[in-house]
Amino acid sequence: MRRISVTQYTMDLARGGRVFTTCWLSASLGISILQMLLLAQAWQASQHALGPACLVSAWTLASLVGTRMRTAPQVWGGVCRACILLWLGGPALVLWWLPPSVVSQVPSNTAALALAALLLSTSSTAWLSQQRNWPTVGERAELVRRLVGLVIGLLVAWMLPTWAPLIALTCCLPLCTLDFLFSSCSPLPRPGGVAACWVGRYWTADRWQVQLQQGVVPRNWRWLFSQTERSETARGYLPLTLLAGAVAVVLGCVWGAVPTPFAAGLRAAHALETLCWLLGGQIVALAIGTCFLFAARGIIGFPDRLLPGNWRPRLRFLALVLPLGMAASLVALGLPFLQARWWLAVSLASYTLADAVWGILLPRLRPDLGTVVRSQRHLLLGQRAGLPDPLQLAHGRACEAQARLLLAGVEGVLIAVSTPLVGWMIDRLGSVDDALVMVGLVFALGLACAVLAWALVAYAHRSAQARSALS
Repeated sequence: MRRISVTQYTMDLARGGRVFTTCWLSASLGISILQMLLLAQAWQASQHALGPACLVSAWTLASLVGTRMRTAPQVWGGVCRACILLWLGGPALVLWWLPPSVVSQVPSNTAALALAALLLSTSSTAWLSQQRNWPTVGERAELVRRLVGLVIGLLVAWMLPTWAPLIALTCCLPLCTLDFLFSSCSPLPRPGGVAACWVGRYWTADRWQVQLQQGVVPRNWRWLFSQTERSETARGYLPLTLLAGAVAVVLGCVWGAVPTPFAAGLRAAHALETLCWLLGGQIVALAIGTCFLFAARGIIGFPDRLLPGNWRPRLRFLALVLPLGMAASLVALGLPFLQARWWLAVSLASYTLADAVWGILLPRLRPDLGTVVRSQRHLLLGQRAGLPDPLQLAHGRACEAQARLLLAGVEGVLIAVSTPLVGWMIDRLGSVDDALVMVGLVFALGLACAVLAWALVAYAHRSAQARSALS
């Protein structure tokens, strides 16, 4: 009998990347639908914006826990589907023996929704963030999930509430099938296996996975800058990091507290079809952004490539302007005379386009250590300087990853704290539009002050350099 090798069933790298990206994006959209459905149930239970905002805070904190859990993707996929089925069918199985007066009480329902939010967020985040034997998800898929997933989940949860659970489970099914049945067809070797060790047999920085103890991240990385000539490239890293953190916190708390009361107001006004206009505007904005990206492919390459030196100041200035555009779009979404469907679609489309360009420029203006070393390797060889030691590079990359993980945790905690404040503001003002205008104006004012301070510091630095050169 003819024996077929296992390698004949594996996919090639390009096709495997497309298949996994499609399945991952479908599952992430299904999780977004479930999240919006959970927030819709919280709104129906309390009729206040503070309830869904508190659930978003619980979801955010649980997602931070989920990103730090590492085990087999099949396990977390099964746990996630079990949590979904338990949430959808739990009241009929667990609360059947309670009297109707107890079941209909708001506190018990809120506690059940909070528990469901914690379980769903932890399991789904751990499931989607697990390292698999498939090519990593590209930045475009992550941007589409981050920008369009919320509106798609809002549209399905509010316009199709009966079919939303089935649609969400159907969206999660391809990734579960890929994890359980087709893991042997992955084009990449299994981590820790014989094939992976054979591929990584050379002395490279990617081979060494350094494990750091908690609290050992060094405060001084000058030894890395001196060996990789990174000081010129890293100019402006700290202001960009602070700006990116502030933008992430403000936008995270706004889009955590605003969408559910906004959709409830549309349902009360019998205008839920406005959500279709919003989604259409986002799709048009992403199409325009894709055309711009293709036109500028000679300047903006892959995330692991540095920007050209002559374009870096211009793109850094554009990155400073884009958050102001997002703040102006938030204000436009809340202005009373811009509440027509097409005006709302244009406002959200402008925000989506600005956020997409911001998401593309930010990792290229703040490249990681491995990208800088690969891009400047020919300069080091031309200067007859030795390449950095692989173990030192691995240690530096581990420190950088630890620092970014810590920064992401701080941003998540700040989002979890700020989202209930925005929900309380919506209840206090009695209108989503007033809250959007107020948050957008404060956000724009803070960004303008930050840009002005940054410009003054840069001018003072250049003046000091000029005086030192003259002296």
